[in-house]
Amino acid sequence: MIRWRRRGDLSSIVRLVRKELIPLSPHQHPRDRRLTDDIKRRLTRGVTLVVANARGGDPIAFLHLEVQQETLFIDLLAVDAGYQGRHLGSELMRQAEAYGRNHGCTRARLFVDEGNDKGQAFYRRLGYTVKEYWAAYNCYELVKPLNANHPLFTLGVPFEAAWHQSGFVLEAWT
Repeated sequence: MIRWRRRGDLSSIVRLVRKELIPLSPHQHPRDRRLTDDIKRRLTRGVTLVVANARGGDPIAFLHLEVQQETLFIDLLAVDAGYQGRHLGSELMRQAEAYGRNHGCTRARLFVDEGNDKGQAFYRRLGYTVKEYWAAYNCYELVKPLNANHPLFTLGVPFEAAWHQSGFVLEAWT
């Protein structure tokens, strides 16, 4: 089930970041309470979608996003290793992109670390293309148009729908 983040989800989200994202990053990350504070601060900007096995269950995946004018910014996406390969990340991205479209976004933007080959391939499959390499951060900026009127679409940049029959539905969009 996909739902909005709840207050009690923070520790599970931090656990997912620590377990699934930090090992892929070339950067030094805060440990202990500082990591929790950093994630908590980031989650106050924008909204967070969470996948849980049951209505009150702990998150097994999450996606944090921000609407920045006409751009949907995907800030964090993590899926527990035991649940990868079940299209949870694809479904979270599909829901996030729909959220962005509903809020007037014409493109999506995200960053992926240079050494995260699985992440790069995942986003390519969803239609994202490299806009720029940020050497100072060892990461790529990826973009995707969210409607056919976006300039990137008319330039022939690949555009794919990320529709997967995952069986997950969003609990509430209100």
